[in-house]
Amino acid sequence: MRCKECNKDIGSYISNEHLYACCGLTLQEYALRHHQPLDLLLSTDQINLQDDISNYEKHNKPATQQVLNLLNGLYMANALLQEGEFTYVTLGIRRLEQLLWYQNVLQSIGFQYKQEYFYANDSHRVIARNALKIPTAFLPPRIVNHSDDSLLQQLAILIAHIGELHAGYLFIDFPQQKNAEQVAAELANNHQIRLKPLMVSENIDGQLMRCETLEDTSRLFTLLTKYLEDIPSACERFFVKHEEAQVSKELVFDSAHFITDHPDKCVNLHGGRYAMNVKVKDQIDPLTGFVVDYGYLKRIAKEKIVNQLDHHNLNYVSAELSWRSSTELLSIFIWERLIEYLPSLTELQIYETSQSHCCFKGPSLDELQKKGSSVLLNHFSSDDLGKSQLRNLLDQSIQRKFKVIG
Repeated sequence: MRCKECNKDIGSYISNEHLYACCGLTLQEYALRHHQPLDLLLSTDQINLQDDISNYEKHNKPATQQVLNLLNGLYMANALLQEGEFTYVTLGIRRLEQLLWYQNVLQSIGFQYKQEYFYANDSHRVIARNALKIPTAFLPPRIVNHSDDSLLQQLAILIAHIGELHAGYLFIDFPQQKNAEQVAAELANNHQIRLKPLMVSENIDGQLMRCETLEDTSRLFTLLTKYLEDIPSACERFFVKHEEAQVSKELVFDSAHFITDHPDKCVNLHGGRYAMNVKVKDQIDPLTGFVVDYGYLKRIAKEKIVNQLDHHNLNYVSAELSWRSSTELLSIFIWERLIEYLPSLTELQIYETSQSHCCFKGPSLDELQKKGSSVLLNHFSSDDLGKSQLRNLLDQSIQRKFKVIG
């Protein structure tokens, strides 16, 4: 085999040792650069290797505060995983620089970087895992420093690891609800930064949080910039502008409805199949390659909309739709429920039939927060309903109706 980087004959298989010396690449990066499967580059004895604890040296120096802050940030992100006798943290190859930044801090307590190769039965191919590993017995005890500076460093690690920015709003899907509540309370009490809890966490015991406003996001990043700027992938993700794209997800639901006061047959109860296209436009995340994960988009639209409307009578779902469950008002209703979770939402298309559909572009989340819900939806749920002076006429009519005669 000839190395495509240095053009030297390197024998039957390529090694990480050669690549480090030759060009500084890992074997997985080499495979991606030259679009070759790992299966062809590795020998069989490099695949499914069992790690040996004797290759690790226990460090007896006490962990520094920087190490403890990094570990606590990773604990909050649920990123310290167990496998046999080892604890490890892993990131995809696109975030290798971030993983190596962790290693630069954690090597002082015995963590080692490993690129390991496994044959995956489901994928029918060899896959690579980039991980920092340590024997679990070597890990220092968890010590949480509650000082403000330490908390901000831990939060920076958490955000760098699992935070996402959409249309200027920071989202953090905390694996543990107790951590979400603690962080939210600390930020609110010490820095007047508000985190808003949202439903539909991807974690069973978790809590999805979003900075409540654009101003809250801005204030939080102002606090954390000095920490985030040190972390390679965080800089690229949060502080650099990238190309935009629009993605769309179609979901279908079956609902019945009727149009109150309609002069034609739509006044009668009837049903149909609605096809809803949810369109999102934002920057492409350099670390995921996505505008938004289709899985997240589908999960939000299904939980917040489809599960609420499918096989229901739209007129009885909510006061906003009770009078007119038209596709126009339905679009506003859906928009206001999705925008909390999808602040990059740019358009909704709802097809009531293949020949009849509505396109709707609603307000941004920032605009909706400032002006409130659409007045078109709120007539029958308004506190002012029934309070006009003209309602006195109803009272007079009732008195006449029950007037005693004779």
